[in-house]
Amino acid sequence: MSSGMANYGRIRFDDLQWERRRYRAMLAYAQSKLADLMLARQLATLADQRGWPLLSAAAHPGFTRTNLQTAGASLGRDKPKRTVANGLPILPSQGVEPGTEPLLYAATSPAAVAGGYYGPGGRFGLVGPTSTVRPPRRARDAATAARLWAEAERLTGVSLSAAARP
Repeated sequence: MSSGMANYGRIRFDDLQWERRRYRAMLAYAQSKLADLMLARQLATLADQRGWPLLSAAAHPGFTRTNLQTAGASLGRDKPKRTVANGLPILPSQGVEPGTEPLLYAATSPAAVAGGYYGPGGRFGLVGPTSTVRPPRRARDAATAARLWAEAERLTGVSLSAAARP
């Protein structure tokens, strides 16, 4: 599951876990959503290259009214802060039910394709019926996606090639 915030993300290999620079919740969130999208697309590429019967697709819910918007990145642990939801009330938003539709589509639709990206097709890509969404330019960088996959394997200590052996 990605987010429209992936459009603002940058993969910073020199500090993936935000240990060297001042932590910025929204920038870290944007990076994580870009990484989610890139990893989903990279898994689709790997499955295709290896002939695996696996479909990896990604989706984002648009601007869905959840506690993430109202509580902010701290999810309510800190005092309320100005968030996108209360700072920009003119943006269109939708309830949780329609926000889940792109995710369900990516997971269950026979029309979903490997490496596909799905989200709301309405106003500003924030609301509306599910449609195919063009991934941000950074998410389409195959070399960075492969490097991110390798770094994720290193950080987790889990290698897909090792896990794929009979």
